[in-house]
Amino acid sequence: MTTHELKLDIKYFDDVKSGKKNFEIRKNDRDFQVGDVLELKAYAGRESATEESLDIDYVWTQHLYEEGYDVWENCEEELADIIKVKVTDIILPKAWWSILNKFGINNGPVMTKSGFMFSPKEVLTVLEGYFSTDRLPDDYVILGIEVVE
Repeated sequence: MTTHELKLDIKYFDDVKSGKKNFEIRKNDRDFQVGDVLELKAYAGRESATEESLDIDYVWTQHLYEEGYDVWENCEEELADIIKVKVTDIILPKAWWSILNKFGINNGPVMTKSGFMFSPKEVLTVLEGYFSTDRLPDDYVILGIEVVE
């Protein structure tokens, strides 16, 4: 088991934290394995930073906001809100395309052989938002995740 420190766009942070969003789309440059832990640090990505009129790579610090401070801190990673999740499944590009062809996007949740249940429609929304396509790039994977304490 490996622990990976990664950034997570603030627009997805609360949904991952609550378990509503149970997948991550990631470049597979870290050889992710089932059982790995992802430490996801909240940050304002390109789109979120633009919406909030911020520079890119600001981290979200909810705890400072609650204490009455400015919530945006430039790259002060130790202050970032962090969620730890465990990788429960890995879907490769070829498998993603097979799932889309077999189930489509309007048939509700799909369960993989390993028991990971997800919504292809939600994955598609994220893919289209970041890549402007329904195809998972060849060097990316869909990681099934669950929040760990």
